[in-house]
Amino acid sequence: MKYSRRKFMKNTTFGSLGITFSSATFSAKSYSRIIGANDRIRFAIIGLNGRGKALLNATASADNTAISCLCDVDNRVFADSVKIAKDITGETPNVMDDVRRVMEQGNVDAVAIAAPDHWHTPMAILAAQAGKHVYVEKPASHNPQEGEWLIDVQQKTGKVIQLGTQQRSAPTSIEAIHEIHHGIIGEVYLGKAWYSNRRGSIGTGQKVPVPDWLNWDLWQGPAPRRDYQDIWVHYNWHWFWEWEL
Repeated sequence: MKYSRRKFMKNTTFGSLGITFSSATFSAKSYSRIIGANDRIRFAIIGLNGRGKALLNATASADNTAISCLCDVDNRVFADSVKIAKDITGETPNVMDDVRRVMEQGNVDAVAIAAPDHWHTPMAILAAQAGKHVYVEKPASHNPQEGEWLIDVQQKTGKVIQLGTQQRSAPTSIEAIHEIHHGIIGEVYLGKAWYSNRRGSIGTGQKVPVPDWLNWDLWQGPAPRRDYQDIWVHYNWHWFWEWEL
């Protein structure tokens, strides 16, 4: 679906934004962002480990954007993430651990989702239904049915929902596809690609008390309930069916 920036902005409802001008508050770079502040797209970044940090840096550094809210179930990440946002924009975002609270925020126009995969579609649906545009990391859904639900909510709400597949947008990939389409290797009738890598064992893990820095109930979200184990958070959940397609 093609969606111009003009249409994106037109379909986004912006609230008023009060700003106090102070040399102690705004850096030279952040001061320059004040021009047209009411036209900025105000983002919430959901999930701040791994890809979330990359999304935070990229979004905060983009023109005509603001970071209104940071959300994660791991409260250890907030101090560093808030500093990143403030260093780039000069503004301090709100922090919260419950994604449902993010959807209630009137100063959030769009969300960038980098939570675990089983949360991608539920968060995207909640956001679109709350009137917010969506950028969601791959995979878009935990299963094929969720993908159909995601298409349905986009059509019903009219909100922009973009799936992040970085390889497709990499300059090198774009150039290679362009050259192939223009015959650099002749007529192409078959293409194959694969990824080959070795990974060590993650171990068997053991049940332990939930760490005090983690909201385990919200981390599981729509997934079947499991007792916490010490090998899962924040990466090895990828190898378990409850959380990965």
